[in-house]
Amino acid sequence: MSKRILQLGVAKLIAPFGPGAVVDILGESFMTLTADKWPKRTLLEPVDCLRLSSRLGVQRFYAPPSADGIENSNALSIPVIRYPAWLFCQTCRRMIRWTNKLESGTAPECPSDSGRLVPMRFVVACRERSHSADVPWPEWLHRAPGATVECKETGSLRFRPIEGGSPGLSGLEIACDACRSRRTLGDLRGDVLLREGLSCHGTQPWESTWRTCESPLEVLQRGATSFHYAETEAAIDIPDVSASTLDVEDRIRTNTFYLALRSTPPDDPFASQMAQRIADELDVSVDLVLSVVRRDLGGDEDGLPVRSAILGEEFAAFRAAENDDADEENFKTRAQSFDQESVDVVERALAELIDSIILVDRLREVRASLGFKRYRPDSDLIDAVTHDGSEAKWLPAYEGFGEGVFLRFNAAALDTWASTPGAQARSTLLSAKFDASGFSKRLHPFSIGYVALHSFAHALLREFAFSSGYPAASLHERIYCEASGDYGVFIYTTSSDPEGTLGGLVREGELDRLGSSLARAAEQLSWCSNDPVCSESQPQNLDGLNIAACHSCLLTSETSCDGFNLLLDRVMLVGSPDGEVTGLLEDLLQAISESTY
Repeated sequence: MSKRILQLGVAKLIAPFGPGAVVDILGESFMTLTADKWPKRTLLEPVDCLRLSSRLGVQRFYAPPSADGIENSNALSIPVIRYPAWLFCQTCRRMIRWTNKLESGTAPECPSDSGRLVPMRFVVACRERSHSADVPWPEWLHRAPGATVECKETGSLRFRPIEGGSPGLSGLEIACDACRSRRTLGDLRGDVLLREGLSCHGTQPWESTWRTCESPLEVLQRGATSFHYAETEAAIDIPDVSASTLDVEDRIRTNTFYLALRSTPPDDPFASQMAQRIADELDVSVDLVLSVVRRDLGGDEDGLPVRSAILGEEFAAFRAAENDDADEENFKTRAQSFDQESVDVVERALAELIDSIILVDRLREVRASLGFKRYRPDSDLIDAVTHDGSEAKWLPAYEGFGEGVFLRFNAAALDTWASTPGAQARSTLLSAKFDASGFSKRLHPFSIGYVALHSFAHALLREFAFSSGYPAASLHERIYCEASGDYGVFIYTTSSDPEGTLGGLVREGELDRLGSSLARAAEQLSWCSNDPVCSESQPQNLDGLNIAACHSCLLTSETSCDGFNLLLDRVMLVGSPDGEVTGLLEDLLQAISESTY
């Protein structure tokens, strides 16, 4: 079998095309294998980020191999599998189940007429345990009413349009040349496999050993968003923050022995010894150390305590940067602030809302793939690496270098606004939807402050995409709302180049430009081309987790948003047309209307 060369960006092999994801390349469809099928770890480039690895309970990170020297026969590569395996010829419409034995190093061709073979559109996914497989086309076809059930022919299927048929799925059919059975794709409804006794084999496409799985199957399009939910975690590489900045629990978690303690069974004698050593080094009680371990182990399943701890540490680093106490090679910062005594009314309004601005001229971000889920966001997690116990735990990760702008919000101003009756009523609408949503475990814990900050971050993302020189998809957000008073928004960009990025985003954060950018972003929010429909909307979008948010005002690239374009509401920022809701930015908008900004 010849080796195919298919090029994909290294960062994309973490997300969105990490383990278990479907990748379309030049009309062919493939699936990335879990990282334990990648080249030996001794051949991969290690990625260091002790803060993130200790939080995730692993010892190491390794980066996917880069494309250097890809024409070399010994070049490292990531294995993929053709998925779906069922293909059809665009000329004769014959269906073929492709196998590794048929791979020739070129795009697949039909053996009958050399026509191009393209992948079938539909696949199946397990509803609860994140398994996936091809649609069992022969079995499904031959179980149709009136079909020849005894026919076991799998090489005589054709996928073709029905002459004079409707333009939808009912106008397409699968037919068997051997027994003349026919069935339209209109019968391929979500519950049809369950009703006809076709069950999940408990496998992924690259696995051959069937397992017991009682979860029903669901038919999906192979490019459906719900087919693959990538689970990742990222951390900004920050300097060690002093003990006065970190609380005692954070110091416990960053201790050298904490990871080993968390991986040791509680009844093991070494556990008490390591707990005692950590307690002695930090001058805390052993009970406190053990309680932190128990809490972290109990909360790791949904990842929220880990995310909160990571963001809390980063916020502390930004606070330290205000006093020039957090500057190092991969975290180059400059602090500045708006003048509260300025003669410009817009700058005074911004000073009341934003306490400080941190320009990060250079940063390093490490993003690790934890695994993936299918069909539902609360399905079972399939690990990115299947560990057999023979080596240290590791995860695939990617490091990027770049720049960013951090804004710390005035806690008193935000808390005062959040307590207004209109904002509280607006928050109640989203809170009820959040509690009932299956996506809640994948999102930041709900709070009215988070919704406001998240919406504000999206307004900045859209504004900076016009002015910074970076495309919208290359900008990212991080929202800091982990504790009372810790309110911040970080807009940044990264590149795989160790030299970092070009400085266009940081330039937008300079005081001579930032005020204008913030003013324009606020003005853009005050009116949407879909108004009044947008501003008067009730909870909408996925599970009703947005209110006044659409593609004309707040929604942005999925690669930019840290919260899946959910928990957004423009009215919380600019107020409602009827005046019942006071917006967080109303004073700023009033100042803009009085100024020539």
